[in-house]
Amino acid sequence: MSITRAWFVGLAGLLLALPGWAQGIRVTIDRTEATVQDQLVLTVTVEGSRNAQPELPDLSDFQVFSRGQSTQFSMINGRSTTSIIYNYILVPRRTGTFTIGPATVLIDGRSYQSRPFRVRIVEASAQPRESENLFLRATVSNRTPYAGEQVIYTWRFYRRVRVGDARLLPFEFDGFVVEDLGEVREYNTTWNGREFLVSEIRKALFPQEEGTLIIPSLQLQCQVAVERRSRGRRSLFDDFFGRQQVENRVLGTSPIELTVRPLPAVPQGFTGLVGDFDVRSEISKRELKVGESATLKITVSGTGNVSMISEPRLAALDQFKTYDDKPSSSINRSGAGLSGSRSYSKALVPLEPGELTVPAVRLTYFDPKAGSYRTVTARPISLRVAPAEGKEELRLTESVAPSTGKVAVRILADDILPIYKRLDAVAAVPFGHRPEPLWLAGIFAPPLLYLGLVFAQRRRRQLEQNVEQRRRKAALGRAMKGVRRVAEAGRQGRNREAAQLASRCLREYVGDKVGLEGSAFTPAEADEQLRRCGVDAELVKTTHQRLVDLDAAQYGGSVAETDRLAVELKELLKRLERQIRVK
Repeated sequence: MSITRAWFVGLAGLLLALPGWAQGIRVTIDRTEATVQDQLVLTVTVEGSRNAQPELPDLSDFQVFSRGQSTQFSMINGRSTTSIIYNYILVPRRTGTFTIGPATVLIDGRSYQSRPFRVRIVEASAQPRESENLFLRATVSNRTPYAGEQVIYTWRFYRRVRVGDARLLPFEFDGFVVEDLGEVREYNTTWNGREFLVSEIRKALFPQEEGTLIIPSLQLQCQVAVERRSRGRRSLFDDFFGRQQVENRVLGTSPIELTVRPLPAVPQGFTGLVGDFDVRSEISKRELKVGESATLKITVSGTGNVSMISEPRLAALDQFKTYDDKPSSSINRSGAGLSGSRSYSKALVPLEPGELTVPAVRLTYFDPKAGSYRTVTARPISLRVAPAEGKEELRLTESVAPSTGKVAVRILADDILPIYKRLDAVAAVPFGHRPEPLWLAGIFAPPLLYLGLVFAQRRRRQLEQNVEQRRRKAALGRAMKGVRRVAEAGRQGRNREAAQLASRCLREYVGDKVGLEGSAFTPAEADEQLRRCGVDAELVKTTHQRLVDLDAAQYGGSVAETDRLAVELKELLKRLERQIRVK
């Protein structure tokens, strides 16, 4: 062995013998230039320790998703070294040039850090390239709406390749009230002469503030089957094992900017309705007697922000006693937009005979097409009220000066008949004579009938309360049965069904607790009910996000960490059960 070679061998042996030779941290990225619709793979390698946890640099310009970790062992000159490899997916939030700072790790009391580097993110093409086999598009019906006006947001996923494990990444529409418009639609269409399978999601967005609002990029993470890259000459095993491999992809739409116009000066009677609305009123009967009741029904219907419908104000109904009933509503979530109606019913009992009138009902709303307010009117309703049957109540006194605040009355009559003081006024009753049964019935029947009605009314109310109480008490048990169905669907790989079952289970639990049908609750409606029941803001926010995530999982067709879904849902239900308070 020459002297030079011996010197190099000795130096290598010395370096390997130095303590901490295979310790440190290294950060790499698969590419340093990409578009806002691309994903980057960040790899963090910690060498020389199995337990040291790396601290990532500031990555606020990206959405970060963990893709797991792996362990690598190596043996050099009889010494073993361990490397832990952490993989992350970075999804750009915006364009620009960003510096990925050093990642750090603490090993055996010593701090190590990686080298920083830069990443450049550019705009994606506004139109998808013809050669692409899958892409996303997002459109809106109006880029300059008024505050509160309905904007139809349409998100489409085009593909002509096999896709698996597809799911929407979490998203928020800040500054908007959001309503889903039906289920995910799937159909075939032609784009640039090529046929694609399309998944379509529609949402109704209602901007809540004027000025510039940004609809964020909605991103989809999926696995795509692609042709295996050729490495030289093909072997006999290529056809046997197939030539396809799976790649992780993250697709995104471009953000959409809306310029929201303010509403003109608000007129009296405006309650916030923006769209196209109408009002009508009807009554169950137009001819009745004093003391009888008729049901007045007022219905407001239309297209737009129907969740803002409130009971129209009626002029004074001094000639009636009124009894309000619970309102009823219906919502139509078709792809064309959000529409619906809400009806308010009340019993009217006339207090006097004659020609009485239920006053007209007026509704004021803002018409965004015309750019002005409109008022629609339901015509007044005339009633013909006859006197009540039987003798009228005698008025033996009347107030002399009711406005003075003092009690002053004037006698109108002494009695029904004059008072007789002679004995001949008392008729003799023969021995053995008893009063007629019908006469006794006339005396005792009215009070007995009244008591019977009061008892029946109280009994009915008790039964209704008992049913609601039993429903509230059984809510958790019913929900836990739903959790078991979620777990079973997850074990069998029916991921989309698991998300649907979990979403329905959580919504129905909230509905059972408040005595409403909860299967159609939106996340916002569930928030409102939970806040009314005394649930703290943090748990309300957690429940809202879980509902949003479940909706996103249904749209994407799968659920991440399905095996954990049932466990997390069970824990969330228990937390809600401890906090919900229903009067």
